[in-house]
Amino acid sequence: MKPLNRLVGIVFYMLLTSMFMACATHNETSVIFETNPDTIEFLTAFGEAGSSSKTARIITPKLEEYLGSPIELKFSQGRFAGIESPANGKTIVTSTIGLMALLPGVAPGYPLDPLVDLRPITRTTGTPDILVVRSGLGINSIEELIAYTQENPDALTYFHVSPTSIHRLEFAAFFGELGIRATLDTARSNGNEDAMEGIRDGTLDLMASTSPYMTQLISSGAAIPLVVIHPKRMPLFPAVPTLLELGATTMSTGSWAGMFAPKETSDEDLDLLFKAVEFAMDDPAIVAAISALGMEVSLSKSPADFASFIDIEMQRLRSAAETYDFRPELR
Repeated sequence: MKPLNRLVGIVFYMLLTSMFMACATHNETSVIFETNPDTIEFLTAFGEAGSSSKTARIITPKLEEYLGSPIELKFSQGRFAGIESPANGKTIVTSTIGLMALLPGVAPGYPLDPLVDLRPITRTTGTPDILVVRSGLGINSIEELIAYTQENPDALTYFHVSPTSIHRLEFAAFFGELGIRATLDTARSNGNEDAMEGIRDGTLDLMASTSPYMTQLISSGAAIPLVVIHPKRMPLFPAVPTLLELGATTMSTGSWAGMFAPKETSDEDLDLLFKAVEFAMDDPAIVAAISALGMEVSLSKSPADFASFIDIEMQRLRSAAETYDFRPELR
């Protein structure tokens, strides 16, 4: 029996050694992939649920196909994403109107100028913003909302997602140009989630945000769309008027998202990234997926065209902020 026991022990040892070597080999491979010098980092300013982040996830496979490199998505990188990244063509940043045009244009001492500290690549999407009212109030149109708030001034509550958001400025336009009267719910947490829950449970009356968030409330029956903040009506809600149709022109274009690279990125790398986005957005499946979220593909003609667009947007928003005494306090 002793020789047999010894043989069993040897076989067990060999099996154990093989398992260990297999694990070690797997770990080595994983480390090599994680540190692959060809991997491109795709940084999003906002969390995974944000409209720009959803677009990033949708287009990433097509970007990988065109660029021939794996892409690692990193969400929630904040307003200064990409500022300290190496300018080697291996970093892409996606951000939005609020962080790249509103705050740089109106916030004193804002430590980011997207035209200096980054290199604009292209605008990617136009994102309608939507003003909604919670269901159950008997308000089904913007005209009914205006009439209700004039008869019951400040009776309804609203939230603008954040004191530094584009939606706060949009609410100022609602009040100033349409004569709506409502009371800010100061107990809400910044972001969409708490306000959306308030619409659902009836503790908040009005909210405005980007279409990917608002379509969730509308499709669930929790909210009714009253007005679209975009140059044209949305295919998802063709009966809902735009602010422009109502004669409100100051904040009528809604939101947008775009892509950027670190500031020292070469012209060659910038052009390559621009063409990669063009390639991705030329795919009908990509366009359909973005459209299903209530957004639209809206590419710039060139990186220079996008830079010019941002400069114009900063001037437009600075003028609107002066009109409505919008003074964001950064924290």
